[in-house]
Amino acid sequence: MDRNDDRESSFDQAERWLARLNAHDCSAVDRRAFEAWRASDPDHAAAYAESERLWGELSALAGDGEVAGWRHQARVAARNSEASRSAARRRYGWAVAASLSAGALLGGYFAWRAPADVAVAALPVVTHYATRPGEVRHVVLPDGSSLTLNVDTVLDASVGPHARIVHLTRGEAVFDVVHEPRRSFTVYAAGNTIRDIGTRFDVHVAGSRASITVVEGVVSVARKGQAATLALGDQLVSGEGEWSRRSIDPSVAVGWTQGKLVFRDTPLGEAVAQVNRYGPGRLVIVDPALEKLPISGDFRIGQTASLVRALQSAFRIRARLDKARGETLLSRR
Repeated sequence: MDRNDDRESSFDQAERWLARLNAHDCSAVDRRAFEAWRASDPDHAAAYAESERLWGELSALAGDGEVAGWRHQARVAARNSEASRSAARRRYGWAVAASLSAGALLGGYFAWRAPADVAVAALPVVTHYATRPGEVRHVVLPDGSSLTLNVDTVLDASVGPHARIVHLTRGEAVFDVVHEPRRSFTVYAAGNTIRDIGTRFDVHVAGSRASITVVEGVVSVARKGQAATLALGDQLVSGEGEWSRRSIDPSVAVGWTQGKLVFRDTPLGEAVAQVNRYGPGRLVIVDPALEKLPISGDFRIGQTASLVRALQSAFRIRARLDKARGETLLSRR
């Protein structure tokens, strides 16, 4: 069996496992066998994460009439013989793949492939949450897990009988998850798959990269064949060509939930970027040599002037207000 066959086999097994885990009679023995399978090969973990991601995307298409009709046809095919299932795969799978998203395709694929006891028709409702610039919002999901959304954040959440899935599109959120061994909690953010193992953690998406910080408990993170398990105080920054891990004070990552910006030997460039998310006004570092200057302290969000005064007092920094642009320029003095 060559490498491509191995990869196909991994996805084939992953899809079967996802179907099994969503069956109403899935047992503890099944789940232990699944965890052993996933841990036995990095390809298994990656294939399962991708299958689960596509399953999550399918939730957003639950109301699409064309998808619903196709999935009904696929379920009818599932009741027939194995030969009929193969015919359904050719008829409904590849033909529809040309016009539907990968998420919809996976849903139909599971519909004819999964056992009859898999409730593929009962997709969870997807709820859309968003905050405006300057707005912080706290929400509680139906399972009791709570999310705190930072400014200018967009995410979709679905809580189903067998899985809880969040897609964080933009911004930042703190997740305080109610641990349920039989119902996974997964966050997808900037190409990363973040799985809760009973914890509180922060995820910040900036463009194509995400930073994941654990405040309590443990999370697992996977991205394109790479994987890590993070514990209290661990922060992972992951993006295209980037995978770096460090230890930080968790209060630095989640201080904003209490209306504070917390800096602990934080490079001034990073601190300024955080300040500018909230305003008022905007700070601009004129001298590049100041970008890496480490600063520490706790500052109330919105009190930019206090931070500027502290910088001028503690360092040889000059602040000049450009009223026309509404910017405060920082340079060495």
